[in-house]
Amino acid sequence: MAVNAIHVVTGVAGGLGYAALIGLPARRVGARRGPVVTALSSCGQRSLTCYLLQSVVFVALLPPYTAGLGGRLGPAATAALALLTWAGIVVMAELMRRTGARGPAETLLRRLTYARG
Repeated sequence: MAVNAIHVVTGVAGGLGYAALIGLPARRVGARRGPVVTALSSCGQRSLTCYLLQSVVFVALLPPYTAGLGGRLGPAATAALALLTWAGIVVMAELMRRTGARGPAETLLRRLTYARG
């Protein structure tokens, strides 16, 4: 409840603040390329695919007109579901990087953008 109140009060400015708080340490960590940083980078390189997949998972599981878990799970369980979804997507993106595969959404967007007339 408190997090929601903070969001309502801070709005976009709070979101920009969170992005800055994450960006500052990320810049320092980015200089050291370990397996976790590489996997997160793989997710960023396929960000549209990862975002759409996350959205599909949440739409399939949370609303009452689908699996309806949103009404049955508490805040901690919903956060755990979100974290597990995100971790699974990061692993998928890293596997795609290792096989040299581009994200399907990025590939489709390129084809639509650079269509030959």
